[in-house]
Amino acid sequence: MSLDSLRFDHLVRDLEVDETAFAREIQLSQPPSRTYVIVFTPRSGSSWLTNILAATGQLGDPQEFINPDFVRDVAKSVNARAPAALLQILQRRLKSSNGVFGMEVRAVDVMLLGEPVFLQNFGPATIFFNLWRENIVAQAISLYRAIATQRFHSSDAAGSTQPPAYDGAKIQNWLSHIADTETSNLAMLRRIRRPFTTISYEEIVKDRDRTLKFFADTLRITLSGATRPASGELTKIADDWNDAAEQRFRAEYADWLARIEALREMKSLPQALVSPAVSLNTK
Repeated sequence: MSLDSLRFDHLVRDLEVDETAFAREIQLSQPPSRTYVIVFTPRSGSSWLTNILAATGQLGDPQEFINPDFVRDVAKSVNARAPAALLQILQRRLKSSNGVFGMEVRAVDVMLLGEPVFLQNFGPATIFFNLWRENIVAQAISLYRAIATQRFHSSDAAGSTQPPAYDGAKIQNWLSHIADTETSNLAMLRRIRRPFTTISYEEIVKDRDRTLKFFADTLRITLSGATRPASGELTKIADDWNDAAEQRFRAEYADWLARIEALREMKSLPQALVSPAVSLNTK
């Protein structure tokens, strides 16, 4: 995908919107009282995290609203053809009833709208989380399997439940993609000079209730009522095939993998769910 094709104005260049409806909604709605952003990498538990956060009804619904694959449809649904307008209306329309709005992004998504516009609409009070996965091999295998089978989540009706044939070269390509995304995300967070809290897949999935409490405490929200998804919680779809593929890949690509691991700065950052104190990294 070219850089030009990742421009927001390119993606919405011929989009028809109802400007009167947009203006009316802006006038009649209120902005959120709390905002947060989860910066993530593929197959890092982000969908499961969104699932459990949204189920509380009090911690927003942090979806990938500005992913280039989705943003045109999102812009159409909210009648917004400008990046700032898109963010403003999303925050107003999709905040939870107690005024909390969250979203998930990668550095490439923020680039789509422009970092200055993004920061103007997510002010200094916005809390940033940086979500990553320590086991990048398992992460790459999960991504390879999801792409190959077109079954991304346990809730997906479509896609194959059978694993694909092992392909080390394709897993290597997806691992490189994840590592690049991880590096780009961290570079963006440092570039925008906002404090951020680092959390890992391995830690959030250990204890669902602990993870919810961590987010609620960080956002200064007291949770009340049921917190389980009404239609069922997403579950892990990896199985013995993933474990076998990981063992084989680690053996076949040991030297290359060691070089990749040595470059992962995320491994040296404090993890908020490991240590008692929340990590605020601004280096």
